[in-house]
Amino acid sequence: MEISRQLICQCNQKLYKSAATLKAHLKTQGHIFWEQSTAQKDLNVKINRLEIENSHLRRLNVILLERIGEIEGIKK
Repeated sequence: MEISRQLICQCNQKLYKSAATLKAHLKTQGHIFWEQSTAQKDLNVKINRLEIENSHLRRLNVILLERIGEIEGIKK
């Protein structure tokens, strides 16, 4: 059994015969556009997650402030 390294680009799932051909592909406009769009999608996902987390934290803050107000009202 022989172990070999396969050079496959994720943007097009093509198998490249050598590192040089893969390196040349990585410089093409198609690959660069794919990298940028993938990075933009990842960034949008992160932004969305942070916005959801921020919303949850704001709701928790409101609840905590209400409870603190209730406790202070009881103490008076």
